[in-house]
Amino acid sequence: MQWEQLKKTIGFKVQLIPVACCLDKSGNELPATDDDWRITRVSNEGVDISNERTLHETILGPDHIHHFTSNPGRSRSEVKFGFLTLNVQVFLQETRLWVRPNGRPGEPVKPPAQEVINKWVDVAYPYMSGIQTRLESSGYRVGWCRDADLPRKVDLEGWEIVVEPDSNGRPTAFHLRDLPTDQTLVKKRVS
Repeated sequence: MQWEQLKKTIGFKVQLIPVACCLDKSGNELPATDDDWRITRVSNEGVDISNERTLHETILGPDHIHHFTSNPGRSRSEVKFGFLTLNVQVFLQETRLWVRPNGRPGEPVKPPAQEVINKWVDVAYPYMSGIQTRLESSGYRVGWCRDADLPRKVDLEGWEIVVEPDSNGRPTAFHLRDLPTDQTLVKKRVS
């Protein structure tokens, strides 16, 4: 990377390659948005960039950037555009931003798999917590399923295990202790 050349890009709007990976509160990947990021400063420590849509800001270290490519087709006299091909994947989740190395320059990295927390609750919990009301208003039928019947319900009948974020944003499944077998909260979209 020609660092002296990069210093001439202050003020440019650049698209990141790979595109920043946006995650919802639970860590699920959202549809990709190829935002423009403004280069606000270039120093020996790195390149400061800011996303005007999401308001995220970060410093990309010199080893994070593989190369810069201009985009004259989008450039106008007042604003110049380009691309930053990165050696890292940028992740955005609510107000957080972090990076992870990628295998090859510009190659996207999948977000880390979210571990589902199993929460044992009573039979009234789905209703009293608002989960059942919210899901039903979104077009789902919600109910408890005996764990012995769960493979058939999920694999063959189109039901899904309910996974909702807990108060800390961690994905959580809900279970009920019962005899002869425990139960799991499930949902199915109503046509």
